[in-house]
Amino acid sequence: MVGHIVGLGDRHGENILFDSTTGDCVHVDFSCLFDRGLLLDKPEVVPFRLTQNMIDGLGITGYEGIFLKVCEITLSVLRTHKETLMTVLETFIHDPLVEWTKTNKSSAGEVRNPHAQRAITNIKARLQGVVVGVKASPSLPLSVEGQARRLIAEAVSLSNLGKMYIWWMPWF
Repeated sequence: MVGHIVGLGDRHGENILFDSTTGDCVHVDFSCLFDRGLLLDKPEVVPFRLTQNMIDGLGITGYEGIFLKVCEITLSVLRTHKETLMTVLETFIHDPLVEWTKTNKSSAGEVRNPHAQRAITNIKARLQGVVVGVKASPSLPLSVEGQARRLIAEAVSLSNLGKMYIWWMPWF
């Protein structure tokens, strides 16, 4: 859920490290942050990768048990603390990523960074429950539960997964 909110792409097992002592997991590749995954040759059309193998690893309840509840709790915490999160993220408007160094200055000399402003706008929308992404039709803000269910539905969609990687296609 956190990855979805900040637009983290390229999420797969090789980009996650597990600490064998504590069980902590760390995402190690942030090159597709702030929706850069939407700009790939084959855009990431899922909010996160919830492939058949991932679902099997969730046990008998699949994504409708503890996983769904944890998604709802995480979204709720993010929404509750959205001001704090946005305070940290809005620094990218003034101190952009390397890819965003081409900026435009207004007549008043103020630096405007359209990439950072678009990223911040998308993050704010996601924190309000609005669906943002590839081919996402505009939506009214969803409840935490509605947003979690919608994101999971998009993430498990065989059609969406098959557009990203041929081996995730349904083979009947």
